[in-house]
Amino acid sequence: MSPLLIVVLVVVAVFLGLATWRAPRLTSTLFWSLTATIMTMVAIADNSPGETREALMFGVVLMPVLWAAFQFWCYWERSKWRVAGGMIAITSISSVAFFAL
Repeated sequence: MSPLLIVVLVVVAVFLGLATWRAPRLTSTLFWSLTATIMTMVAIADNSPGETREALMFGVVLMPVLWAAFQFWCYWERSKWRVAGGMIAITSISSVAFFAL
């Protein structure tokens, strides 16, 4: 991996960490909910039985509903840190399901 790519990834990680620390609810709504939705759809499409086309069509229909549900949860939940932790956990679990399985 090139050193420039490592520097860019570190800067992005630091930026996301600071943004989540300063405004966890806003960062969860804008970034983590979209990331969790995309990774969940990728994990479902990758691990679903049947043809890939059917799984992708299911994801196209479900993605806006899931993203809206995640955003709704971000503002409904009283604890802002539970939301940020939940979105990061959903993203991590979906990433593991996609890359490891």
